[in-house]
Amino acid sequence: MRNILIDLNILLDYYETERRERYPESVKAFDYLKHKDFAFVAASTISNFEFLKYSYISREYPHKSRKQKLKIVRNFVREILSYFKIAKTPSYVTVDLDDIENSLIIASSRAIDGLILTRDKKLLEKYPEITIHPRDFLKRIENERNDRIPLLDLTRETFSIYPEIEERIDKVINRSNFILGKEVQELEENIAGYIGTKHAVGVSSGTDALLLSLRALALKKKGEEFWDKDDLVITTPFTFTATGDTILRAGATPCFVDIDPETLNIDPAQIREALAFFASRKKKVVGIVPVHLFGFPCDMDAIMEIARTHDLFVVEDVAQGFGGSFRGKKLGSIGDTGCFSFFPTKNLGCFGDGGMITTNDDTLAGLARALRVHGGRDKYNVDHIGYKARLDTLQAAVLLAKLRHVDRWNALRQNIARKYSEGLSGFQDLRLPPSPDALLPSCVEHVYHQYTVRVRNGKRDALREYLKSRGIEAMVYYPVPLHKMKVFQGRCEIFGELQEAEKAAQEVLSLPIEPLMGEEEISRVIAVVREGMERVRS
Repeated sequence: MRNILIDLNILLDYYETERRERYPESVKAFDYLKHKDFAFVAASTISNFEFLKYSYISREYPHKSRKQKLKIVRNFVREILSYFKIAKTPSYVTVDLDDIENSLIIASSRAIDGLILTRDKKLLEKYPEITIHPRDFLKRIENERNDRIPLLDLTRETFSIYPEIEERIDKVINRSNFILGKEVQELEENIAGYIGTKHAVGVSSGTDALLLSLRALALKKKGEEFWDKDDLVITTPFTFTATGDTILRAGATPCFVDIDPETLNIDPAQIREALAFFASRKKKVVGIVPVHLFGFPCDMDAIMEIARTHDLFVVEDVAQGFGGSFRGKKLGSIGDTGCFSFFPTKNLGCFGDGGMITTNDDTLAGLARALRVHGGRDKYNVDHIGYKARLDTLQAAVLLAKLRHVDRWNALRQNIARKYSEGLSGFQDLRLPPSPDALLPSCVEHVYHQYTVRVRNGKRDALREYLKSRGIEAMVYYPVPLHKMKVFQGRCEIFGELQEAEKAAQEVLSLPIEPLMGEEEISRVIAVVREGMERVRS
């Protein structure tokens, strides 16, 4: 559903008895829009409503004092604001001085890319592309079941807390301190506190978080700028390209071992076998990069025990797991470093690229801070081969606004996942994500960056096409394991046949898990997936 901006006449239809009876479609549309995340009222409309409602009450109840009248009006406004979000009036839209009221609401509608719900004939005739009558809106609702459901609706998420984001951004603009401004430091402090680490270092992307971590570890452990080609770093082949690519860029060689078919995460048993295999061939493994894929934590007890036994570093790839935990510890606080991505689609995402490194190691934190600004504290006299990999202040401002809501959004994702798992059970060829409590009771918090099922017996693509035909977006993460990619040919080590990773790449399918999805949308996804499974089964 497109964003809806409620015009003044609709508010008055709802809050005045005679108009309620005369315009029932306005009332019905208003009631439908209550508490919807895509429903807005313009700030200018609220001001006009206060003025007109006060005048109306003064005529109807002349005996009431001014204080009593104001109290009544403010109660109405308080109620309206509990139902709907406020849309600002932007300065970049030209105002028609002959019709100030309509100009202001048009400006507000354009700011949210929304439709104005109105009965104003002049508006409806002059701006049919951005207006809708309550009658037509109600018809649209009836056809809503055929609307597209995206994998993630970033606009919905943004506008749900837009005043907070706008306030944060305005403060940055007022100071114009766009590079490593105070918001970056504030975000670093807040995230270090949230994750439970001594340090957090803001960087330009999750990819750079991985790269700078690996570079910093080379400097600390070897006293050299880069790892050597003979230094092996164990990781999973079933992940995004950056996990393996950054190992290469740090000078080391990625060593791919297979995944656990239940969790889709790297298999600690395979890590142990790989270490024994490479030791027998006099090859040196220096570290492990576990990936908390789709928000499901890796078995960090096993991985850290392996790392301690073999004197290996551990860099946690938490790009998809912000807010997740393992045995009471937040992901990103367990290894030598934690690497986070704030790409817009992540559980905590900004308005572009952004990332963070978390660590309890003073030396690694200091090196990461140096590497992100060309390699030294003094950019005119640098110590190391560095990068321009800072987190922008504007992105930090957006993240500060969103950080307050991430636990709530993660809880909503978990609720959707529970409903999916309950509603999609019973199909032999549909393998649902494992319940964290079934694997490690009370030890794992899965934040469901994706809700990823496995569709067996070659039926995945057929199900995906059916969902697409019914307006349900679904994605395949990841169709090609890293060891099959051209970039890693001749540049990696492979332990075993990696059959589980290759099988997963042919079966996985991620369903919509927008945290602000409504109950109707969740039910529709379940119904359409079930329909699709019945079709591909026959």
